[in-house]
Amino acid sequence: MRNIQIESISDIKKKVTVEIPEEEVQTMLDNQYRDLKKTVQIKGFRKGKVPLNIIRSYFRDQVQADTVRKIVEDTLQPGLDEQKIVPISVLSIDPETIEVGKPFKYTAEIEVPPPLEPVGYKGLKLKNIVRELKEKDVNERLENLRERNATLAPIAEDTGVKTGDQVTIDVDATSDGEAIPALSVTDYLTEMGRNFYLPDFDKYFEGMKVDETREFTVDLPEDFQRKSLAGKKVSFRVTVKEAKERKVPELDDDFAKDLGLDSLEVLLKEVREDIEKTNENQSKKEVEEQIVDALVQANSFEVPDTMVESQIDNLLNQTMYNLAAHGLDPRKMPPPTEAQRNQIRPAAERHVRTGLLLKAIAETEQMTVSDEELDEGIKERAENLGMSVDYLRDQLDASKALEDMRFSLLQEKVFSFIRENAEITEEKLQETEAAQTENKEE
Repeated sequence: MRNIQIESISDIKKKVTVEIPEEEVQTMLDNQYRDLKKTVQIKGFRKGKVPLNIIRSYFRDQVQADTVRKIVEDTLQPGLDEQKIVPISVLSIDPETIEVGKPFKYTAEIEVPPPLEPVGYKGLKLKNIVRELKEKDVNERLENLRERNATLAPIAEDTGVKTGDQVTIDVDATSDGEAIPALSVTDYLTEMGRNFYLPDFDKYFEGMKVDETREFTVDLPEDFQRKSLAGKKVSFRVTVKEAKERKVPELDDDFAKDLGLDSLEVLLKEVREDIEKTNENQSKKEVEEQIVDALVQANSFEVPDTMVESQIDNLLNQTMYNLAAHGLDPRKMPPPTEAQRNQIRPAAERHVRTGLLLKAIAETEQMTVSDEELDEGIKERAENLGMSVDYLRDQLDASKALEDMRFSLLQEKVFSFIRENAEITEEKLQETEAAQTENKEE
């Protein structure tokens, strides 16, 4: 009969010792050798006719290694299931050597979730910072919309280029009469005022018209990035070949219709509603941060390293995703250093602590997310992302993220429960800012 013993190393680590009777081990070894006999080919013997003692002498190490692996696969997880232990990870497995006529034993060190009996999540004193809708914010949002929908049009023939114009130029650079290929370009596209080509370079050809050529001299700085050119006096010949200016649309019904809305009035209404929703979400997030602070302070426990390392990987992967979204190739980026991992470790540990605490509160309060609630959550997220429900569900299913979605909804339930059982005072943002200013002056 198999014997499984569990020994606690700490709240999050356990040592598992499994002993398999010698008869069971011998049966597994014999089966392995018989299976080998059917397929193995050894010079001097026909296939399937190699004596078992020869097979044992040739393949003892391989068979024993395969048997150990199979024993662990067949016994570790079932044994943990019997003990109602859900491991986060298996840290190590240390098998003994199989000896004929003796039981086989191995030990495993596993990491488990910490035992939690959450406290301090009812009756919290929380502050909800209320952000009022300001016309200044509405106007800024509208201006941003206009800027994002600006078009480019050729500047008038008698107009010189100015800051903000998109300009195509040819640049010839020489020093002491010799051409400098590194600073000479053809059809270079730049935005006036951004000085993409060289620091403070755009001011030299501001006001030029299309097809106009201008010559000027620039003293390159001593710390110029190309050492061979540092401190040199360089003559430039610049020709403006094309120039376009940004045309910002008027804020009227036509602009609203270009955005797919019926009128300017509808656009203003949607902008106000969106800002109000953003303000509410920001206030909600701040309240949740207060809740997390209180929970972490009231509940001290050891966090499994495996979960923290996994969350660090998630944060780094998100960083790579963001870089890719901005046109950078993550594959060309150097792998993260240990110092970089340690820098985000506190945030990763806080995230893990929060998840464990919220899950424990959900279990204590017997909260769950039904399939119907999951469907509703997917529908709401699909609407926010502007995609079909079926497409989002397929994406979540393909990436095995449906249960992550369910847990996210469960966390929202727990936060709502804590807010409902908290003492929340509301304070306008302006009052908060005024109080902070007074404190600084004191």
